[in-house]
Amino acid sequence: MKNLKNKRVLITGAGRGLGFETAKAFARQGAEVIITDIDTQSVEDAVFELQSLALKVFGFVMDVTDPTDVERVRDGIHAEHGPIDVLINNAGIVSGGSFLDVPLEKHLMTYEVNSLGPVIVTYAFLPDLMAQPEAHIVCLASASSMIPLPGGATYASSKWAVLGFTESLRAEFEHQGNEHVGVTAICPSYINTGMFDGVKPPLLVGLLTPQWLAAKIVRCVQKRKEKFCAPFLVGLIPIAKVTWPRFAFRALLRGLGVFCGMDKWRGHKQTPQPVPAEEEPDVIRYAG
Repeated sequence: MKNLKNKRVLITGAGRGLGFETAKAFARQGAEVIITDIDTQSVEDAVFELQSLALKVFGFVMDVTDPTDVERVRDGIHAEHGPIDVLINNAGIVSGGSFLDVPLEKHLMTYEVNSLGPVIVTYAFLPDLMAQPEAHIVCLASASSMIPLPGGATYASSKWAVLGFTESLRAEFEHQGNEHVGVTAICPSYINTGMFDGVKPPLLVGLLTPQWLAAKIVRCVQKRKEKFCAPFLVGLIPIAKVTWPRFAFRALLRGLGVFCGMDKWRGHKQTPQPVPAEEEPDVIRYAG
């Protein structure tokens, strides 16, 4: 999909952070971008800011964990704009801490948003994509989708699920002869959106900027890349996993500081979005 002009792009969790920057990057390529987020104010602010730049952007409030709500938004998009060409599954949450120090409901919520969210949204919008002459799906996984992450066990495993879902979809499309729907998994290290405030990136791996990664996501769609790992060293993880003994691979991760990276995680440094009274503020809905 080299030419994105007038292509309709839906991005989940795009009220701020990486999702917002990705929306801006696609819109600057001439795409018609639909921002979705669970927080009404974030959607309104994001749409206002991008429309003030003369970009073609619209917004819908949507809960990716609620199939009925996703269907409502899909029907609204069809009625007001038409079917989509590109789906970016970006929305997610993170909570950190030792496994037993994090309440069970937080672990379950992580899976609901990070793992089930992409499944629910893709299921609702896939008929749109299949009907187009060319289409694309992007799923935001993580570098932690390929390694263990102490202090973020359910976050990492939820992203393992995203990576498996993405690669399985791609293989299924190829098997069925539906190669016109491209599929990309994005596997970045820590992104400087505030979501991972307090973390210590591994040695030789700095914080990625959302603007840089957003531009790479656009290029992945244009070039139909199957997988994008960032920074470069993250792309070496699969090779090390299959060529090094397990004990040596764990020692490598330990030596690089991967296992202690989440020790000082503090959550989102920005003002969190409103949450119900029964929820704790250490689980943050984020856009990347």
